[in-house]
Amino acid sequence: MVTGAVVRVCVGPVPPTSAEAWIGWAREMIGDLRRQPESVVKLPPEVLDDVAVYVESWAAANHSGDVFRWQVDVEPDELEYLTNALYNFDVRLADEVRRAPERAEPAEARAFHLMLVQALLFALAQESPTRAAFVEQLRPSWPMVTEAR
Repeated sequence: MVTGAVVRVCVGPVPPTSAEAWIGWAREMIGDLRRQPESVVKLPPEVLDDVAVYVESWAAANHSGDVFRWQVDVEPDELEYLTNALYNFDVRLADEVRRAPERAEPAEARAFHLMLVQALLFALAQESPTRAAFVEQLRPSWPMVTEAR
């Protein structure tokens, strides 16, 4: 794709129950991260706000029958920002889960979460060689991707 063009991101098909499980868990975790004391290293509020906007767009996506699909056309810079914001969110959640394993995402949520991350990385890598290099740097340290191997 040519830099500056709109990039299409396609997530799915995954079971709607997987998407619903991850969305519910992500909402809960966003709320918990917002309420953490000042002494805890936090994600910037704008990152949580932006992730929350996308979580709500995934919640509002059409669930046709037995599959969940979400598709959006997005500017490359916004896609890079979203990918980076979700990466930082996932890294922060991985830290939370190490401290409190009972806070881990539900097993049912993993299919959606993995599909989402893979779709973002794939779309971003297709956009330009520079962004493909960024994806290759991000991929090995993304908790969801490394756990899926």
